Amino acid sequence: MTEPHERHVVFVTWKAGNAPAFEAAKRLGHQVTLIRSLLMEQSQNIDFDTCPYARFVDRVHVLKDATDPGALRACVRAVHEERPVDGFIASVDALVVPVARVAEELGVPFTDAAAAEAAKQKDRCRDILAAAGVDRTRHAVVDGFEEAASFAAATGYPVVLKPARGSGSEGAHVIADERQLAEILGRADRGVYAAGILVEEYLNGRFLSAELGLAQGRFLRLAVSERSTWYRHEALETGTTIPAGVTADEHDRVMEFAEAVVGALGLRLGIFHVEVMLGADGRPRLIEVNPRIMGSCLPNLFQLAGGGDIFELLVRIHLGEPVEHDRSAFTHYATVRWFGAADAVPKPAAVPDLDWAAAEHGRSLHALTVRFPDGDILLPCRGNLGNFGEVQVVHADRATSIRIAEDIVAGMADRLGFEVTR
Repeated sequence: MTEPHERHVVFVTWKAGNAPAFEAAKRLGHQVTLIRSLLMEQSQNIDFDTCPYARFVDRVHVLKDATDPGALRACVRAVHEERPVDGFIASVDALVVPVARVAEELGVPFTDAAAAEAAKQKDRCRDILAAAGVDRTRHAVVDGFEEAASFAAATGYPVVLKPARGSGSEGAHVIADERQLAEILGRADRGVYAAGILVEEYLNGRFLSAELGLAQGRFLRLAVSERSTWYRHEALETGTTIPAGVTADEHDRVMEFAEAVVGALGLRLGIFHVEVMLGADGRPRLIEVNPRIMGSCLPNLFQLAGGGDIFELLVRIHLGEPVEHDRSAFTHYATVRWFGAADAVPKPAAVPDLDWAAAEHGRSLHALTVRFPDGDILLPCRGNLGNFGEVQVVHADRATSIRIAEDIVAGMADRLGFEVTR
C-alpha cells in the first residue's frame, strides 16, 4: 500500500497505554499532537511522564481537565490554527463526545457526536435500538427504590442496576432480591448516578464483546472476545481472552448484531467495542456499546494473539485512508486477568516478588504488574479503577491460556495474604 503524505493527527487521551498508537501514527509518516488531561491522570494513578511516548509525539499540550469543553475547544482551535487537523483519535469514554463536538465544529471527520452521546447515555441507547428493532431489553430510569422495585416486580429478579451514564463498571450491580435493592440504593453515592438510575432485565448467557471497525461505510470485523466476571460481584469484569472460544456461526451472529447496533446508532466512523450477552438460544443481546476502541491492554492482546496492529488500523480509519482487513487470522489466545482487593485490607509494605510467575510459566507469561494506589488501606474493588494488578498470558491453546492467567492470580493472592477479585 502506498503511504500517504504527512498529515496531522491529534490524540486526546489520559492513557499512557496509547503510546503504541502514537508510534503507529509516526511510523506512518504523520505529525502527532497529544492533548493530555492532568486531573484524570492523577485520579487514576497514571504516571504519563514515565511512558516512552515522547519520541513519537511532535507537540504535547497538558490541560488540567480535557473533559472541560471550553478548555478542550480553545486548545484544539489553537492547534488547528497552527496546523490544520486532519484527524482526531480519542480512546477514553469521557473524551469521545467532547472531541466529537469539536471535530464537527471544525469540519474534521470523526465519530458522530450525537450518536456517541446516545451510546453513552445507556437508556437513550436502548430506546434507539428498541425503535430500530435491534434489541428490546426491558429497562427503565427510576427515581429511587419504589420505582426500581416496581420494575423488578414486573420483570422478575435478578435485575441489573447501573448509572444511566458511566463506565468502568462503577456503580453497577446485579440485584438478587428486594432486600438487596433497598440496601444498594440506600447507600448509593448519588454522584455516581447523577445522569439517572437505570434498571434493566438480567441477561443470561456468555459474556462476549465484538471489536468492530467502520471505515468509509464498510464494517471491519476485528475480533469477538470473551469476558470474565467476579462471582461475588457479577458486574465487575475480571478479564478478557482474545479471540473468544466460539463457533464460526456464533462469531458471525455476534458480529451481525454488533453491526446492527452501530448502524442503528449512526456512529459513522471509528473502531467500537460492543459488549454482548449471547443467550443459550443463540440470540445476542446488548450489554453496552462503547463508541471507542477497546480499552486497557486489550489492543496489545489483540496483537499478541496474532490479529495485527489495531492501533495502525485506528489511525488509518480516522485519517480516511484506505484500509484492508479480512477476518483476523489469530494464531494464539491472549488472556488478561485484573485483580484488586476483595475486601478492605491494610496495604502491604511492598509489592511481593513477581519473578516466581515467569519461573513457573516461562514464555507463556507476557506481563505481570502490581502497583498499589496511595493510602494505607486497599479499598474493596468494585469497579475497574479498583484494580491494582494485571497479568497477561499468551498461549496457542485457549484453555491453557486462561488456566495459566487464573493460576497466577491465585498465586498472587497467596503471596499477598488476602483474597483478591478473580
